[in-house]
Amino acid sequence: MPNKSRSLPLKPTLFLIYLLPALLNLSPSSSWAMERVSLKTHPDTGIVIANPMEIEKLPNKKTYQVNHEAFTLQFFFNEKDIFGIILKRDKSRPIHFRWCFLRNCEETQYDYHKIIAQPLSPPFEQGFFTIPNPFYLPYSFQGLEFSSPK
Repeated sequence: MPNKSRSLPLKPTLFLIYLLPALLNLSPSSSWAMERVSLKTHPDTGIVIANPMEIEKLPNKKTYQVNHEAFTLQFFFNEKDIFGIILKRDKSRPIHFRWCFLRNCEETQYDYHKIIAQPLSPPFEQGFFTIPNPFYLPYSFQGLEFSSPK
C-alpha cells in the first residue's frame, strides 16, 4: 500500500501564514469591542462627582469617585452597569445605591434600590462590587446616588 501523508490544502495554509503575523500584532483594545478599564486604589484617580449625580452629566469612559462621610468609592459606568471598588469604609454602616428615575434623585416609586454592603459585612476596603442595570424595567433612569443610612 502506498503511504499517504495528510497535509493542509495549499491556499488555506498560505492564507494562515499571511494572516497570522497581522493577528499577533493587534493590541487587545483594538481586537475587542470593549475597552479595558482599571479601577485603581489611589484616591486621586477618579473624577470626584456630586452625590447624587445626573447620569447625563457624567463624562464618558472615566472612573468616578464618591466621597461620603462613611465611605469613599470609585466606579466605572458603562451606560448600563456599574463596576466599582470601595477605597475606605466605616464597617458599622451599610452602603446603599439607588438608580433614580428623576434627574434630581427625588425619591419616587420607580427608583431601583440596591445594597452594596451590609454593616460589618463584605465588601470591605479594596473590595469590588457590581450593580447590574435592571434591564427588565420598562423605563430608564436619570440619576444615581450612593448613601449610607445610620
